[in-house]
Amino acid sequence: MRAFPSFLALILIFAVAISCRLTETLTGDKNAGTVSSLWSDVPPLPGAVKSDMEIPLGARLAIRAMMQGKVNFIAFKTKQTAQEVKDFYSNDRMKTAGWTPNDKGCVGDTEDQTSHGAVCLFERKDAGKDEGLAIVLGQDEKTKETDVFYARIDMTKTK
Repeated sequence: MRAFPSFLALILIFAVAISCRLTETLTGDKNAGTVSSLWSDVPPLPGAVKSDMEIPLGARLAIRAMMQGKVNFIAFKTKQTAQEVKDFYSNDRMKTAGWTPNDKGCVGDTEDQTSHGAVCLFERKDAGKDEGLAIVLGQDEKTKETDVFYARIDMTKTK
């Protein structure tokens, strides 16, 4: 008969953990930080469709620890190649939108041929706010679609 109260206590602890979403709190909600639409100061890629990409657990934990909730992101899919997307986010286009590009602009996964992936880094400073924008591209060789992942980071130093 003593096993029954222990079993009941275990069920109660399990129910509380589930109802409090303890696992999401510890591992980071897969949708935490997502926004519903692309920011107005980031040029939208023509023909791109919003995607519900999920950030892998390890990356979620790292982002959460490093950025302490100061990052928002959104993902899209497009039938354009990674190279076409990379070309769309040119330094000139991003400067016109108010962003300062990284010295190298978008950095592809290959330097000598057409890129199947890239990372584009930009920064914006205005009204005492310092923000970073990362655009990560990856082309799926099977579907020929390109995933476009945007992450906006608040880099303003707190006093």
